[in-house]
Parts: sequence; C-alpha cells; structure tokens
Amino acid sequence: MSRRWAMPLGGQNAQADSAFRRALENAVWLFGGKGAGALLSLVYLAIVAQTLGVATFGVFALILAFGQAIGTVVGFQSWQTVIRYGARHLADGNVGALRSVLGFTTTLDLCAGAFAAVLASLGALAAGSTLGWLDQETQIAAWFGLSLLFGQRGTPTGILRLFARFDLAAWSEFTLPVTRLLGTCAAWAADGSLAGYLIAWGVAELATTLVMWVTAASQLRAQGVPAGLPQLRGVADENPGILRFAVLTNLTSSIGPIWQQVPILAVGWIIGPASAGGYRIAMQLGTALTKPVTSLARALYPEMAKLTATRDAAAVRLVLIRAALLTTAIGLLAILLVAVAGESLLSLTGGPDYVFVYPIFLVLTIASAVNLSGFGLEPALVALGRPDKALVARGLASIGYLVFLGILLTMMGPIGAAWATLAANACSVLLLHISFRRLEARLA
Repeated sequence: MSRRWAMPLGGQNAQADSAFRRALENAVWLFGGKGAGALLSLVYLAIVAQTLGVATFGVFALILAFGQAIGTVVGFQSWQTVIRYGARHLADGNVGALRSVLGFTTTLDLCAGAFAAVLASLGALAAGSTLGWLDQETQIAAWFGLSLLFGQRGTPTGILRLFARFDLAAWSEFTLPVTRLLGTCAAWAADGSLAGYLIAWGVAELATTLVMWVTAASQLRAQGVPAGLPQLRGVADENPGILRFAVLTNLTSSIGPIWQQVPILAVGWIIGPASAGGYRIAMQLGTALTKPVTSLARALYPEMAKLTATRDAAAVRLVLIRAALLTTAIGLLAILLVAVAGESLLSLTGGPDYVFVYPIFLVLTIASAVNLSGFGLEPALVALGRPDKALVARGLASIGYLVFLGILLTMMGPIGAAWATLAANACSVLLLHISFRRLEARLA
C-alpha cells in the first residue's frame, strides 16, 4: 500500500468513528429542521391538494415541477465549492483567498438565478399548451418562473457548513416550510386559488434566501472575515480547478430533476394533469420518509472532505460502511410503514381521491430504499476530488432511466414511471459502487 494512504487499522477506525459521530451529530441538527419541515410540508400540501381538487392540483404540481427542474439544472451546488476550497484557506488563515472563493460562488448563484428565471418564464409560455395548461394557467406559470431569481442560496449554505454551524443552517432552512405554511393558509383564507398558492411558494423562497444570507453574514463577521466586495481576479490561480469542480458538481446535481421533476412532467404530458398531481403526492410522501438520510448525506460530505485531506481512503470506506448499514435499516423501515399504512397516509394528505396512487407510493418507497443503501458513495467521490466519476455514473443511470421511463410509462401508465425509478436507482448505486472501488484501488 502506498505510504500516503497507509495508516494503522486502529487509527483508521478511530478516524472513521470520530468522523461518523460528528456527521450524525450535525445530521441531527439538519434533520431537526428538515424533519419538522417535512411534517409541515405534508400539512400545506394537504391544504393545497384538497382545496384545488385533483385536476387543478395536477396543474399546480406541473408548474412546480417545471420551475424546479429548470432551477436545479441551471443552479450550481456552490456550497460544495465553498467547502472544498474554502476549508483550506480557512485552515491557513488566508481570509483574502476565502473571500475570493465566496465572491466566485456568489457570482455563480446570482447568474444562475437570473438565467433560471428568464428560462422558466419563457419556457412556460412556450410549453404551456403542450402540458395541457389553459392560457391563464400558462400566464401564472410564467410569472411564477420569476421567483427562481432568488431561489439560489448555495453560498450561504456553504458558509454555515464550512464553519460547522449546522444548527444555524437548520434554523435558517426551517424558514422555507414555515413561510410556505403561513402563505398557504393566507392564500386559502383569501380565495384558495392556484395563483395564490404559487405566490406563497415564491415568497417563501425569497424569505428563506434572505434569512440564510443574514445568518451567513453574521457568521463571517464572527469568524473575522471582513465585509466588502471580494477581488475575483486571480481566484482561479489561488484555487486550481475551481471552475472545473463547480461545473462538474453542477452537472451532477442537474441530473436530480431527471429523477424528481421529469417523471411528474412526463406523467402530466402523456397521461394528464390529474395523474401528475397524484404522482406528486406519492413522491412528496416518499421524500418525507427519507429526510433523515438526506440530512446525513449533507453532514457526511464535510467530514469526508476532512478525511480526504489526510489521504485516508480506508477511513472513508469505513464511514461509508457505517452509513450504508444505517441508511439501509431506515429504508426497510420506510417500506414497512408504507406497506402497513400507505393508504391511510395518502388519504390523510390528499384525501380519499388520492388513494389510487398507493401502488405508485409503495414502488417509489422501495426505489428510495435502494437509493439510500448507497447514498454516501457520491459525496465520497466528490470529497476525493473526483466529481467526474459521480457524474459519469449518474449520467449513465439517467440515460437508462429515460429509456425505462419512455417504455414503461407508455406500457403501464403512471406506475411505470415508478418502476423506471426503481430500476434506475439500482443501476445508479451499482455504478457508483464500481467507481468508488476502482478509485480506492488506484489510491491504495
């Protein structure tokens, strides 16, 4: 074994235990916000679904999926760039270089937000009739697209995680479900219209971004990082590969909408808005059940980045094993819960009209459990400085997903989209595992 990766087994276990323990502690804070937010999301989703009705809620789901897909494709996961490059400058006490990194990522966020807003508005006007929207609904969707202008908050998120203030990050992110719930209640009290609920969603995005930036700015001051416009000139020289890293992580994260928003859009386009709304309900419930793992994934990345700095791949592998055991258990519990109480959960959330999506809900939960079993592989590859490997694995799985989706959706209806998700998740985990094992073997 290469000396740079060599370490006594006891030392590897100690490092892995310490890193995993810190990740769990930070995940508790994240889940505190995300878990409570998931519960609130079910409340405001139930209000919207039951007041709009199946058909109009389907249009609501399609408008959200359309805007969120564009926002995610265009937006950068700049928090990963902040952590990867900012951590070294923070450790060296190089405040100027740290500010340059933050200026670089902030510029990316602003440009991405502006481009996403324009693209979503124009795209809604162009694609509205194809998705079955009325003229008024198309106009509403175009205005909603402008809310993407202030939906990019990767940099403040990265600042809080860089300083290990997961508690403040959790409280700040909790602004989103709270303001959505308040806005939903206000819209319901006013007239319960499609436009009112979408306005509530847009206002919640703006409020959350403002809170995140105020909180992040206070931490920068507390850490002695002075305010003011950073000098962007020379940022690429001080941070070799930063642009390539940002682009690759963006491309990898852009694959997300293929798995989350595209099936809703495809179901709405091929089957109709009502089925798209039901699919959205099933997917939203499945997401709520997996929030603990999402929180753990976000908490694991900084710890893996620190282990990578010590060139200890074996410790990274030990962390992955521990994480896989925990997340697989969570996935199995989620499947059991849905098998026993899935219809009741659907009826409670959307009303009796949505019980018809129970088979979809169950298949999507199984798909999530498969994905959870290997969720730590992607952040491990990114932390080891190879986001390209994660991109290739996710990209190949996504190509397969689009093929599965096109075939199974036309053959089986909406549940075909769920089966396509299950098959693609299995392929994705397998490809990520192969990529990590190959990388580990080369570093050994």
